[in-house]
Amino acid sequence: MRRTVKHPCASSLPCAVLLAVVTCCSNTASAFGSTNAGSHLPSVRSITLPHFEPDLPLAPGRDEFLVVCVSCHSPRYITMQPLFPQRQWEETVDKMLKVYGAQMDQGQRQAIVGYLVKIHGPNSTPERSKAHDDDFDFAPATKPGPPPETAPLLKVADQGADRVNQVIRGAELFKQDCAACHGTDGRGDGWVAQVLLRKPKDLSATRFSLQLLSQALWNGKRGTAMPSWRALPQSDLIALAAYVQTLHQPSRPEAVSTEALKHGSQVFLQNCAPCHGVSGDGKGASANSLIPEPANFKLKQPDFDYILQVVSEGIPGTAMPAWKQQISERDRRAVADFVRSLYGAAESSDH
Repeated sequence: MRRTVKHPCASSLPCAVLLAVVTCCSNTASAFGSTNAGSHLPSVRSITLPHFEPDLPLAPGRDEFLVVCVSCHSPRYITMQPLFPQRQWEETVDKMLKVYGAQMDQGQRQAIVGYLVKIHGPNSTPERSKAHDDDFDFAPATKPGPPPETAPLLKVADQGADRVNQVIRGAELFKQDCAACHGTDGRGDGWVAQVLLRKPKDLSATRFSLQLLSQALWNGKRGTAMPSWRALPQSDLIALAAYVQTLHQPSRPEAVSTEALKHGSQVFLQNCAPCHGVSGDGKGASANSLIPEPANFKLKQPDFDYILQVVSEGIPGTAMPAWKQQISERDRRAVADFVRSLYGAAESSDH
């Protein structure tokens, strides 16, 4: 859970600074007179603010760090620390685990410690950006590798008392561990959501396959505040998956003509496939360079209105832009219908 709090004045700060500079310069110009005042103005000292987080070098354990640690810490947290030896990095990670309840298993712990020692230990030699301006230490992050897709498939009971008990247990766990971000009803409006970017998922607006829920609960979601929950017993993970599936209430889909789907496919291939892939599996040519990674529409089926909103407005904190100025409403509606048609989960227990 990310605990970074945004200052309430942060969004207006650049405007305030600009206004102060303009006012200062205007007053100075008045003091010297309006004619050729620029030649008499003293030089203005300026600074260039960093635009990016520091690089996270590629090394074993990087994915585990992105999922477990960046959920709360900025990558800059590493560069603020001394070059710790392994023992001190172990103590630091164990503190996050035991005192603050960081969600990780022993395999993740070992991978994270190894990664920190490798990139910020006594014998580390971190690579620097080749740029030579004031932002030299803030180059865009190193190209990430593909996201992990291996996870034990959670087996939710089909029906009956077992399914009911799983949902009841899942509701308890969700309230305890998930509601702060996702909200009591799973709509992404928890009390922590207002300080997160990207915003928590609205779980009531999408049908999720068990395969996708298994991956999300086991691996977390890189580039978001969603951590890995694999340290929980598998029975609890199954219960959470069962409960999350109840948050989305399916509606009767309207019939979509073959011609409309064909048109939506053309719009998708032209504008969406570079990230989401030709088949909508989230493995487009640009996908491996993006965090969080593009959605896999074969494993989830967003509601029509939600897709239309996302296509129109984009998703802040991700590579998903707003298309309302580039794509007509007719085309946006067509691509929404086409995206919904891509869902192909095989689990019989999905509703």
